[in-house]
Amino acid sequence: MTVRTLPYIGGLLYELGLRVIPLLIMGLLTLASFWFLKKNIPQDTIQPPRVKTHEPDYVFSNAKLTVLNPDGTTKYRLLGKEFKHYEDDASIDIALPRLRLFNPKTPPLTVTANTAHVTGDLDIIELFNNADISRPAQLGASGRVVNPLLHLQSNYLKFFVNDDKMKTHLPIRIQRGESIMTASQGANYDNIDQSISMFGNVEGSIAASDTAKKTAP
Repeated sequence: MTVRTLPYIGGLLYELGLRVIPLLIMGLLTLASFWFLKKNIPQDTIQPPRVKTHEPDYVFSNAKLTVLNPDGTTKYRLLGKEFKHYEDDASIDIALPRLRLFNPKTPPLTVTANTAHVTGDLDIIELFNNADISRPAQLGASGRVVNPLLHLQSNYLKFFVNDDKMKTHLPIRIQRGESIMTASQGANYDNIDQSISMFGNVEGSIAASDTAKKTAP
């Protein structure tokens, strides 16, 4: 190597240093930034599934719930002053419910109470305090009563909507036409075959069949 080549090699090294050193500095700054962020950002932890509680997730005022049959016809319609929907079981509590049940095989029933509870599958309705079921008398073509007035009163009623049946274990008063019966330990009522089973001390009066009476003009 001659003396002349030394300055040339030195110049190359200097030029290379000017290009490489900034890249090294940038690389070190990038690594330092990455380390700093990793150090100061908390690591994501796997959160266990949130346990659903029996707390209202939706509250509606003056709402209406309409439940349909598979063929699109109305199964029942439920109105209330306040609806509370619960997240854990999808059930609904209702203040001042007014329920109308529709069954093509039977006359519609109208039900009222102070409060109601509907199960998550919407097939069972419980009514509490001043539960009242009414169905007006049904007239035939001749003007005679073919299905007398029905009126049931109790502080608890449980409806099985799909079966169109009701039961209670509390005292109940049942009026059918002009007949009035009471039972101290509840009753079962089948709205399809129009049968009533009463339990405990059963008292009342049985009137003549309303089907034999002609309505007033």
